[in-house]
Amino acid sequence: MSVMVIDIDKSEDRMTEFEKKVNKLMKAVEERDYEIASLKNHIESRDATKSSHTHIVKNVDKGKTEMMANSIKTQYGGLAQTFSLCYEPYMKRFDNLRMPNEYQSPKFQQFDGKDNLKQ
Repeated sequence: MSVMVIDIDKSEDRMTEFEKKVNKLMKAVEERDYEIASLKNHIESRDATKSSHTHIVKNVDKGKTEMMANSIKTQYGGLAQTFSLCYEPYMKRFDNLRMPNEYQSPKFQQFDGKDNLKQ
């Protein structure tokens, strides 16, 4: 009979240890959830301030470009001259590339604004 009592005591000790471990893990999970939620809020608030800040920067950049254009106009006594009307963002050697004989340039279809093809 004494053997059964000892086994019950050991199993109860194990159960209390498991309960402590489960409680500890639950607490850790709750802390991580709180950290994740606070980081999400922080990121959302930063995104909101960034978006409002970029609008301000864009407006400032527009003002700067207008001011520069006006100063150039007044300095040269007329319209600002552009150095090149069309800027190609790639190297000239791409223009000189030869296409294979079978190559057909893409034919883009145009629409009339009402989702109908122009004919």
